[in-house]
Formats: sequence, C-alpha cells, structure tokens
Amino acid sequence: MQRESKIICGIFGAMFRSLFLWRTLISAQVFFLGILCLAQTTPLPSPAKGDEWLVATWNACNFGKSKSAAEIAMMAGLLHTMDVVAIQEVSVSGFGAQAVAKLAASLADKGAAWDYVLSDPTSGEGTERYAFLWKPSRLTLLAWPQGARGILATALADSLSREPFLVRFRAKNGKILTFANFHAVPTAKKPQREIALLAALPVLYPQEKWVILGDFNLGPKKKGAYESLWAKGFSPIFPDQKTSLKRELAEDGSYLYQRYDNILYQKTSLTPKEAGIIDFVPQYQTLKEARMLSDHLPIWVRFQ
Repeated sequence: MQRESKIICGIFGAMFRSLFLWRTLISAQVFFLGILCLAQTTPLPSPAKGDEWLVATWNACNFGKSKSAAEIAMMAGLLHTMDVVAIQEVSVSGFGAQAVAKLAASLADKGAAWDYVLSDPTSGEGTERYAFLWKPSRLTLLAWPQGARGILATALADSLSREPFLVRFRAKNGKILTFANFHAVPTAKKPQREIALLAALPVLYPQEKWVILGDFNLGPKKKGAYESLWAKGFSPIFPDQKTSLKRELAEDGSYLYQRYDNILYQKTSLTPKEAGIIDFVPQYQTLKEARMLSDHLPIWVRFQ
C-alpha cells in the first residue's frame, strides 16, 4: 500500500511539473508574440536627418507623481528618436515639473542631450500644464518678444478651458515653426467650439508657421469643429486613426478607442513624409497595466 501511494504521488508530481512547464512555455510564447507584434506593427521611427523634423505628441495622463521611474524610462524608450515632443496633462503640482525633468534626463540617457520647457498652469476649468521636450542638437528654442521661452495663448484664455501653450523652434537650415500644444475639453463638454477657436492663432500671430498638436477629444471628421482650421490651410496628419485606449479589451481583442490625438499642419509650410502611432500595449501583460502608463498612445510625424 505504501509503495502504491508513492507511485501515485510520483505520477501526480510528474503531471504537476508537466502542467507548470506547459503554462510557462505558453506564457513565454504569448509574451514573445506580443513583443514581435510590437516590432512588426509599431516600429520606432528612425532619427531625423538633414532638414527633417521628427515631431511627437502624447497625452501622458496625469503626468506627475503617478508615474514611476520604470514608467518614465519606458516613455523615454518610446520617444528618444524624436526631435521634439509635446506632452499634455502635466500635473500642476511640483510632481509634474519633477516628472518632466526626470523624463528629460531619461531621454538623455539614450545618448543625445534634451532640454524642456513647461507652461504655467492653464487658467480655466480642468487646469493642467503643458510641456515640450527637444534635442538642442537638432532644434533651437526661440524666445518670444517678451523674453519668455514659451507662452500660453492668453488671448484665448477666456474662450478655452485650457489655452494652448506656444513655442517657436528654429532648425539648422533656418526654418522656424511655431507649435501650439493643446488639450480640449472632454467630449461630453462638446470640444467643437474650442477646436473652431484655434483658427484664431494664425490671425493673432500671422507671421508664424503653425503646427497645432495634442489631444482634441474629437476626430477630424466631426462636423462643426475643424472647418475653420481647414479654411486657414490646416490639414490633419491622421484623418481616421484611433489613438486612445479602451478600458477593457473588446471581444475581438481590440483595444484602440477614439480618434482624439492629432497633429495639424499648414500645407503651405510643411510636407509630411510618414507618420504613425507608437503602440506600447503589447509590452504589458494586460490592458489595465498598459493604461497605467497612459490611456493614449503617442503619435508622431516626420516633416520635410
């Protein structure tokens, strides 16, 4: 009887070890396939060359104390090939400024020096700060006439909950572009009116060549929002690209949600060569974990 018990225990022990090994192999295969999917579908763009501008924007979702050192390092790994990056939803607390400084340092660890500039808190409801980070080896930040490195569009402060943050960069070939970093009110608060008012920027600053980028909380095909911008010669980099994340996976496994984030450029000033999203979700085991980094994907464009 004792011998039979040992045999039975041995059989069950072998079965358990086989099951554990099988589950480990399956987990490894799933992880590998996720990384392979990332490499095939969302490669990081190669660094810009010559007269190119490699531009990215990202709603970093409450960027501040909520982001760990590992998450900031992940962000740097996704963004380090860019020339300039616009960030929305920087916390107005001191933790927000600290997180931006840590991101700049983590980007610099990839090999190139980075600088950054932060906006003051926006003046309306849902206040936040904006940030720009860039490579001084590629771009030079130009001060505004009043000496500020970046300015909030205060002329629009009474009309927009979060007035855009404006900076000017000069490339090595002397070309100057002005960037407006913008985060519209949530969809439930009807961002159409705010988006339409952005057409005032080239009127307020007619000498500038504009790129308006950020989280518009509305797709570019929606009526009653973008028409005034199209009339001013702007065009969207993404006419129909989902950029935000669902809270849960759909039955078919999809997780992209809304067409919120975009980069608008003046067609007379710039020519886009390529563009894309950077999908970090496959690097996480669950969508919930990925959303801890952000509920939006970074997007990018290479301008000529």
